[in-house]
Amino acid sequence: MKNKLIIAMLPLVLVACGGGEEKPAAGPKAMPKLTVDVVKMMPGSVVRTIAIPGSVIPSEEVQLYSEVSGRVQSISFKEGQTVKKGAILLQVDTDVLKAQRAQLKVELDLAKKDEARKKILLNAKGISVEEYEKVASQLANIEAQIDLINVQISKATVRAPFSGRIGLRRVSEGAVISPTTLITSIVQENPIKIEFSISERYANSVKAGQTIHFKTDNNTTSYSAAVYAFESMVDQGTRMLTVRATAPNTGKLIAGTFVSIDYDLGNEQNAYMVPAESIIPVLKGQVIYVVRGGMVTEVPVAIGIRNADQVQVIGEINQGDLVLISGLLAVRPGMPVNTKIVVP
Repeated sequence: MKNKLIIAMLPLVLVACGGGEEKPAAGPKAMPKLTVDVVKMMPGSVVRTIAIPGSVIPSEEVQLYSEVSGRVQSISFKEGQTVKKGAILLQVDTDVLKAQRAQLKVELDLAKKDEARKKILLNAKGISVEEYEKVASQLANIEAQIDLINVQISKATVRAPFSGRIGLRRVSEGAVISPTTLITSIVQENPIKIEFSISERYANSVKAGQTIHFKTDNNTTSYSAAVYAFESMVDQGTRMLTVRATAPNTGKLIAGTFVSIDYDLGNEQNAYMVPAESIIPVLKGQVIYVVRGGMVTEVPVAIGIRNADQVQVIGEINQGDLVLISGLLAVRPGMPVNTKIVVP
């Protein structure tokens, strides 16, 4: 009986002595820092070449009209023909004008004789100065009418205002035309002009004499042109600056065609370039993630020059900054990370 009592009390003794005490549970282990690939920012020189669309336009372009009304007497050009400056293109009938001029010449002869007689009488004080002035005024009026008709006769001949290629003919011989009747058009295609618009961001970099390289939409041949002029102000609606360049034309460039342009704006110093995959689009533009003091920092940037695999970023970037190029979806601003520098 005594032995049974000792055995029954043994668990109580063990508990009192701490023999049955449970060990505290271990807490959760800390997550290891994420390791990300980064590139180290070092300023350098970059060739500022931008790709933009443009159009070929003629060096000169004019739609031709007659300055006088009348019947088309003759047409001296063929569609698509190349003509020299001053070449006769069309003649409007001037028979009526010539008849009016002949009549005025008869009146002019009589007016001259009348003026001569009145002048003799004036000197002899046979007439008043007022009577002589009326005759002299009539003579001057007839001479002015003849000059006007001579001008109209000369304008009845339509000439090429410059050397160029004629377009499609819009009138026929025998047709009656007026100053609002389109006859044809003429364009000068050598040299040719290239017109394009450039963002206001680069407006200060545009200079006369710069070289552009361009290709037509259906041709792999590259052509060169020299910038010679640009608008005096940026368009307030599009925020673009219109620029024109000129290039020799051997006949392969057609006015009105589309071209793709590589515009060399020269070298830019102290530029920061990052791999294209490091740019993160956001609602108000673009940002990059920079590691500073072991922590991820978000830096808003503007985009500058692009090349095959890198993009110029403009913003609060310092030499030596580490820009993330991996783990962009896994990190957040303020997160501590380990970095691995990658040579781009």
